[in-house]
Amino acid sequence: MLTILRGKSNSLALAFISGFADALFFIHLGGLFVGLVTGNVVLLGLGLVGHEKGGLRGLQIMSFPLFMVGAGLAAIMVAWIKPLERATFWTLIIAAVAFATSALLAIFDAGPVSACALLAVTAMGMLTAIERLDPRLGPPFSLMTGNIAGLAVAAVRRVIRYTEKPEEWGQSLTSIILVLGFVLGCAAGAVAQVTVGVAGMLLPALLLLLVGLFYSPQNTKKPG
Repeated sequence: MLTILRGKSNSLALAFISGFADALFFIHLGGLFVGLVTGNVVLLGLGLVGHEKGGLRGLQIMSFPLFMVGAGLAAIMVAWIKPLERATFWTLIIAAVAFATSALLAIFDAGPVSACALLAVTAMGMLTAIERLDPRLGPPFSLMTGNIAGLAVAAVRRVIRYTEKPEEWGQSLTSIILVLGFVLGCAAGAVAQVTVGVAGMLLPALLLLLVGLFYSPQNTKKPG
């Protein structure tokens, strides 16, 4: 059990960070996801038909190219820096700096909150891309729809007393860990927004820095 948990530690931290940033900025700006691009598509569609929940259309539109810029930066790091572990390390560090910068801009009132949010969008693009480019970072932390489906499968298997094979148990545990991490991150981000505002982004910056400093490639021979 502990070995499996250690194997998911990077993804658990990244899921927490993703939930934290999404919740903080969504609440602070009244409707902007910095990591869940699909959510911005929905909100943008609502805005196009004049729905009251579809505001911030400019920011929502800008989130798409900036998320792609972040993903592109991660791809450049992997192409230019060898070995892959070093590229992953620097991608994580640069994303941490982007989070920290967004917090410092808010602390010193040196820029609009929208700039802080778009920095976070770029960082989340980097994190989402590096997880795809370096599978040894751990299982996908950003695919919450799939992870929640996996959580439902795990729950039903226990209700019907289905005996899971080792690889199936690993998949179930992965879903449980990542969904739990994301939900806890959302709760923490909401608390941070109420108490310290965007300055709370210092926490995910610190966590991401620790992930980078202690990163070691994880075996991905078996999914889950």
